[in-house]
Amino acid sequence: MAFLQTFINVVMIVILAVPGFALRKVRLLPDKAASVFAVLLLYISQPFLMMASLFNKEFQPSMLVNFGWVLLFAVVLQLLVYFVSKLVFCKTKEEASRRACVACSYLGNVGFMGIPVMEMLFPGNSDMVLYTVVYNIAFNAMSWTLGVFTITGEKKRINPLKIVLNPPMIAVIVSLPFFFLNVHIPEQVMTPISYLGDMTLPLSMVILGVRLADMRLVRAKSAVPAQGEAAREVSAGVSPVCAPAVTAEAETESVSPVSYGCTDEEACGILSVSEEIADESLPPEDIADENPAPADGAAETVPAPKPRPGILDDPKVYLVAAVKLILSPLLSLGVLLLFDLIFPLDRFVVIALFIIAAMPTASSALNFAEMFGGDKETAAASTLMNTILCIVTIPILMLLCDII
Repeated sequence: MAFLQTFINVVMIVILAVPGFALRKVRLLPDKAASVFAVLLLYISQPFLMMASLFNKEFQPSMLVNFGWVLLFAVVLQLLVYFVSKLVFCKTKEEASRRACVACSYLGNVGFMGIPVMEMLFPGNSDMVLYTVVYNIAFNAMSWTLGVFTITGEKKRINPLKIVLNPPMIAVIVSLPFFFLNVHIPEQVMTPISYLGDMTLPLSMVILGVRLADMRLVRAKSAVPAQGEAAREVSAGVSPVCAPAVTAEAETESVSPVSYGCTDEEACGILSVSEEIADESLPPEDIADENPAPADGAAETVPAPKPRPGILDDPKVYLVAAVKLILSPLLSLGVLLLFDLIFPLDRFVVIALFIIAAMPTASSALNFAEMFGGDKETAAASTLMNTILCIVTIPILMLLCDII
């Protein structure tokens, strides 16, 4: 496929995030907009997308072989990238940040973005969409097991029932008998199903834009009061911690941490959705403990809290993008081509698995971080950066499809 054609298709997808970004910036969307859209995405649009992808598709018994290969490699390739990611981020000091980076490096956006991308890149080839649906079955299973364990490090957090009891999987289970039996769904029924399913990609991109509008792009400048000024404030009985110069950079941001995925607690009935991210500055009592009172006549200095890096100046975010958008698809393609030398695979199976591996980070990485107390800031920044950079990486990687 031509580079320019693929590039335009991917750009058109990401441009769908602009309305959400603009409306949130001008405050026409409230703080809870992302969580409300996420509920609609989880319970309505994605399940209907799964159904529309299976209904009225011709099933042939010979397809089962390719479906089996897709399921097998969906598990193998995700495990492979998981272990490689652990090696890449093994020297990251903060455990929560390291776990978030690993999760963002191998969990791909298979459901919300994978199926629409396949439809755009391969119009008329229904097999590519079917392979993506089959891959999504394995992805959901691994997300609620290995994905949860990656974020938490605790096996007790794994809930196998969530593998089946989630709206997209229920939709697949309902649709499979119709697919395997080649039951024709009337056009009058398919039309509303298709309309609702077609909302998935635009809605997920709008939520992405809303989240991007609430994120800080660069690290905030630290404002520390002069030593003499701090001393005057102390002598006057005013705590410099309360001075605007210190806390201006740590003011509360009105951010809805709910991602555009299907695992937020309000959407699934198991998560609580917070409306604001707490102030990042230390509480006054903690600062008092860490900065003991000076001797008589000495000036007291209170350091300003160190602000977190923004999306654009956090090195971990770029490393996650390199692993997820470049290393993951190339490693997957290498494994598939080597296996193809021994057991020949269908060409479109290889291409489908390769493109799926090139998808940006799934929102489930952020959702799990929010659910189980992980590093949601790193997960959010990585998810957004991956989605933006895939505008360039997917078209470049698609050039390799000509050699497969």
